[in-house]
Order: sequence, then structure tokens, then C-alpha cells
Amino acid sequence: MDQGKAREICERALSFASADEAEVLLQGGASALTRFANNCIEQNVNESGHTVSVRVVFGKKVGRASTNSFDDESLKKAVQTAELVARFQNDDEELLPMPGPQEYQEIANFVGATAEFSPTDRAEAVSGLVNRCRSEVDLTAAGIFSNERLHLALANSKGLFAYDRMTSAVFSATVMTGDSAGWAEDNNKDVAGIDLKGVADTAIDKGLKSREPVAVEPGEYTVVLEPAASGNLLIFLGWLAFGALAYQEGRSFLTGKLGQKVFGENITIEDNVYHELAGGLPFDFEGIPRQKVTLVEGGVARTVVHDRKTAKKAGAQTTGHGLPIPNTSGPIPLNMVMQTGDASVEDMIASTRKGILVTQFHYTNTVNPMKLMLTGMTRNGTFLIENGKVTKPVKNMRMTESLEKILNNVEMIGRDAVKRRGFFGGGLVVPALKVNNFTFSSGTDF
Repeated sequence: MDQGKAREICERALSFASADEAEVLLQGGASALTRFANNCIEQNVNESGHTVSVRVVFGKKVGRASTNSFDDESLKKAVQTAELVARFQNDDEELLPMPGPQEYQEIANFVGATAEFSPTDRAEAVSGLVNRCRSEVDLTAAGIFSNERLHLALANSKGLFAYDRMTSAVFSATVMTGDSAGWAEDNNKDVAGIDLKGVADTAIDKGLKSREPVAVEPGEYTVVLEPAASGNLLIFLGWLAFGALAYQEGRSFLTGKLGQKVFGENITIEDNVYHELAGGLPFDFEGIPRQKVTLVEGGVARTVVHDRKTAKKAGAQTTGHGLPIPNTSGPIPLNMVMQTGDASVEDMIASTRKGILVTQFHYTNTVNPMKLMLTGMTRNGTFLIENGKVTKPVKNMRMTESLEKILNNVEMIGRDAVKRRGFFGGGLVVPALKVNNFTFSSGTDF
């Protein structure tokens, strides 16, 4: 759906509204995925669709309704339902008037070749890895190749109209033997930028080198976290610390700590949708342009991100990080970028007398949000480092550690950053990290 068609649908929906204010959120697209396991393709799926969500306001009363049909009757019914719902609501005394027209910085998020990538194209991309594993007695490949195209439009009765579209492609592969697994992944808005051979090489190499893992005692270790591992942890900062609503309600780790040094001096993090790898929307779900925001500078917590409601309460300006209204999360930084350093993963390993190399964490969850305490499991490639070399594979371990402690114990930061997908949506641009005194609380039998 191009911008012209999106605008026409939004304006048609708005024309049916009799409320004091009305807003239309149109979003949709197509998502396709090829899933492979046991060295063969097992599933192809392709889902497409669009949704119109209408929000109306009478005075201080708000109602919302949605439809996935765009004929006049369906749009009119959605508007009428939203208006009926609004009539029965209590007043929202903190409700702000809808904003008027805005100007947005263009972000080149859409690549036609990615949008048009076919099931045959995905099968051919997967075949390189699968055929290599078939040629070996003990290698089995599993994973996905996906591509999607998405678009979003936001319009209101004050004359605001925002539109953006984006594409993404992901190749994720796990290579298994009888007692080991290795993993690698690459993602890019341009499918031609996916490093198919690099993903295959890394997954196979880690799978082979992970055979016959040994157990190590739980405790504190120096760890080298590859970007997938560091990204899996750092994504929680956005949800647990840097949203203004959590800060104002006193449930953020940063409550009362802005302007203070909370992490090591080598830690600088910003939320920057305009970074070349970020790939996010140039506006938020209130139609406000997204701002580049420095969250942590030299270890000092500088600020949190705002939507219009939290900004008014704080006497500040919105940073353009609002989510669809209503929501209980408040504003969230969805495009965090960590400043890189000057080290390679090889440098980190070479400088470590005894430690653990971590490819990936999974099932990571919050233990104590106020202390940024997380727990999760290593996966698909965990190795012992001895005297500057990777010596043997290690059985998976559970980590239980605070992000505050982690980011105060970063010894080295990778020179190369990659885009990591966020488990809860969004994503971040993050390098590898070497961290001292990292706690593994228990081991496993695998």
C-alpha cells in the first residue's frame, strides 16, 4: 500500500467522524517465512493484512475501535463503534489535544528487492547451508529465512498525516550434532546484504566445536559476549529504565538517579532511529517526530524518553517516543545504539586469562526490575577461554546478573556494531563486550 492509498483510506475514515477529534492508525503489510529443520524445508508461510484503528474524543472521553475492511460501510461502523464506546467512558483528565501537522526526516527503510523476495529465492538461500550439512554424517541444520514489508500511516482531524514503510530480512541458522549446537544470524533491510555464507560458516563451525562439552563450576567469570548475547541483555534497559512513565511512577532503576554516574565511564548509549543500522519509524504513535536522545553519556544517566503526556508532567518536551494510546507502558526507547570501542572479539579472547565466550542467551527474563537483575541461559555455542585461547566447549549455564553490575564491569567494547532484533519489539545496535565478574548461578547437563 503506497502513501497515496494510505492517505485516501485515512481521510475517508476521518470523514465519517462526528467527534470533537478523531485519529486513524493504519498499519499492515506482508510477512513471509521459510522454516527448515532436519536438513529440509518443512514450512512456508505468508501472511498479509491491514488494520485500521480509529480513536475518537468527545471532550475528555476517548473511544477506540478497529476493522480490517476498508469499504465505506466497514470504516463507518468502526468510527461509530469508537464514538459509542467513548460516550460511556470516564473523563481522562490528563488527555491532551491531538497534535497538528508535523515535519519528518525521511529514513530509507524500504528496499523493493526485499519486499519481492519469493519462496523460491528463500529456498535457494537456505540450500547452501542445508546441502553442506547433508554432505556430513553428523550435521543437521534448522532455522528460518524470513522477509517482510510493513507500512504505517497515522492521520488525525487536526491535519496531521504521517506515513512510512520498511522492509527486513532475517536468516537464522542452528547447526546440530549429537551433543552440540552452533548458531548464527544476520538481518538487513536489504536482502542482498544478508551474509549467507558467513551465517552458514559460523553456525557449522560453532556446532562442530561445541561437541563433547565439559561442565564448569558456577561462579563469577570474565565473559566475552558476542553481539547477540550482549544485545539480548541490553534490550531490557529500554523496558526497565529509560521510559519516562516508569521513572515518574518510581518503578524505574533510574528513578532519582538522573545526572548521576550509574555505569562505567566507557558506556554511552543513545536512542537514535536515524542511525544507519537502526531501521525504525521517523515518528511515534502520536505523530511526533522521533528525536535522537542521549540516555547514558560516559556512564552518567542523562535523561529518559518522553511521550506528550509524560513530557507535560515533567515540564519537558516530548522526544517522540509515544506508543499507541491508550497503553500502560508509557514511552519506550525502541532504537537504542551503544557506542562502539576499538577491540575485536579476538582481542577480547586474547586478553583473557580465564573466562567464557558466550554466543547467545535465551529465555532471558527479569528477576528484579528495580535492580536491573536478569536471568537466562547460554545457548548454541559456549566456550572456555584459557590463557588467551578458546580451549573447549562448555555445557550451558544459567546467568543471574544485574545490568548495573555488568555495565560497571565492561573492560573492552567491540569496534563493530550490529543490529539485533528485540524480543519485545524494536531492536538495538550493539557491539561485543568483555565483562569482568559476570555471575553464572548454575550449570546444566547439556
